[in-house]
Amino acid sequence: MKLRPWNPAEEFDSLFNRFGSLMDWSSPILSGQRSWLPATDISEDDKQYLLKVELPEIGKDDINLSIENGYLVLTGERKHEHTDDKQHLSERYYGSFVRRFALPENVKEEAIDAKFDNGMLYLTLPKTAEAPSNRQKIEIH
Repeated sequence: MKLRPWNPAEEFDSLFNRFGSLMDWSSPILSGQRSWLPATDISEDDKQYLLKVELPEIGKDDINLSIENGYLVLTGERKHEHTDDKQHLSERYYGSFVRRFALPENVKEEAIDAKFDNGMLYLTLPKTAEAPSNRQKIEIH
């Protein structure tokens, strides 16, 4: 099952974490002014797939969800609160994000349900009764 594609940005995050002490912490990349991806858990049972997406400090109206070319596409933005306070450290990420999840062939796209509660987005992707077969018998002559 392929629901979470490889994201090269995560490799860079790992690299920055390992060598962060050598970096300039005031740079825009390390001060939270770069793109980010909300943490997501994906699970399944016999009847459905469940995605839980952490979206703290984001309003329901700032989240968009669509299906495009076989992908579930989640976009949104967490806005930075500008204050006059002298900021010593900022580890949270702000700005726009885009998450794409390849939909398995056995998902009922028209029955996908989304609920937003207390900073969490819960997506239920019901399964069809049977997954279409990708196998084709080839006769040997």
